Amino acid sequence: MTIQCEAEINQFVTDIWSTFLNMPVVPTDKPFVPQGKENTLAGCVQITGEWQGTVTLYASRELGKKIAAAMYAMDVSEIDDQQVQDVLGEITNMIGGNIKSLLPTPCSISLPSVAITDYDLHHPRSEMVTSVNFECDNLQFLVVMLQEQQNNKK
Repeated sequence: MTIQCEAEINQFVTDIWSTFLNMPVVPTDKPFVPQGKENTLAGCVQITGEWQGTVTLYASRELGKKIAAAMYAMDVSEIDDQQVQDVLGEITNMIGGNIKSLLPTPCSISLPSVAITDYDLHHPRSEMVTSVNFECDNLQFLVVMLQEQQNNKK
């Protein structure tokens, strides 16, 4: 089963950013450009069950610090890497959980994983469902949804 949900992802991200972060966010045509291995973060959740795939949020460390500061109501200078990873994981989990609600049941969602990466995560046997670029505070980030390719076993 192929799912198309770009409009829903736009709405989920907008709602999460406004509700939990009180930060404006807009979809953009500007692509997310990785900032090198030490400055690019990826939060990922896996969805298993009737539908199987992943939802990944790619962001710069700079944006990660800004959203962590917003969530913790702290100054950016007070935020450490663990807080950035915790918030990125939580935001990824919220986006993935909302996407899961659109999928056929039963489905389960994993705990989020966060990696410091160079935008080179591999999900074997997966194909792109959608990717949506966003901008927040003049910084781009990307939400990618991949679906595991189905075997022809029944």
